Amino acid sequence: MRQINPSTQMKQLCIKLSITLIIALCLIPLSAKKSSYTTLKPAHFKTQIEQTANPCIIDIRPAADYAVGHIAGAINMDSNDLHFISTLKHLYPETETIFVYCKLGKTAKPIAEKLATNGFRNVFSLKGGITAWGKKLPVAF
Repeated sequence: MRQINPSTQMKQLCIKLSITLIIALCLIPLSAKKSSYTTLKPAHFKTQIEQTANPCIIDIRPAADYAVGHIAGAINMDSNDLHFISTLKHLYPETETIFVYCKLGKTAKPIAEKLATNGFRNVFSLKGGITAWGKKLPVAF
């Protein structure tokens, strides 16, 4: 059996540790970019809004739908606007709690994910949208 020089063993160990460290450092940015948002039913969405000091409530429906009725305190924004994310970042720090909703909840989910992916840490989407909200909770005009 061939014996390996202790110096060679140390070099091999250093190489293995270096490779492991490089791989670990490469994976950190991937895990940090993981998006995180929460979809809530209307009653929980309302409770979360009430428990938030300065909630940012965003209605992403067309302006005409917003005018017919919306959640009190909501602002209307076009999520298809190319500057949607940068506008939000200009208006609100990434630490603000963002509540986003649409008509049925299907459009708001990917927008909530996009907001989370772009640095917003506390993002909530309304399950079932304003349609579900309006069945049991009041809307503003």
